[in-house]
Amino acid sequence: MLDSTNKILGAQSQGTKALQQLQQESENPILVKFVAPHCSACQTLKPVLDQLVADHIGKIHLVTIDITEEPDLAIELDVRSAPTVVLFKGQAILERIAGLKPKKLYSEAIQKAL
Repeated sequence: MLDSTNKILGAQSQGTKALQQLQQESENPILVKFVAPHCSACQTLKPVLDQLVADHIGKIHLVTIDITEEPDLAIELDVRSAPTVVLFKGQAILERIAGLKPKKLYSEAIQKAL
């Protein structure tokens, strides 16, 4: 979320602008979760990623992108389904996880990025 001065609030944000700002201003890894409305797997994944971010508070960011509202970024990153998680460090993609996977897989990706 952005405040009135466009600063990122907390560890969780939404939208392409938040991602771009984090890529420029933060050295921490950024988990980008691509979701879609009525995606049951997206709803199942939400608390898993929320917990992982809470476990690494101050060390990782989570940005949620709705692919129906922001299809250009999904196309640019070759995201073909929801949920898809892309792990960035700056502009570099470190990991891409398509579909709903075990929590351990997401956790290991985060650990590698830290």
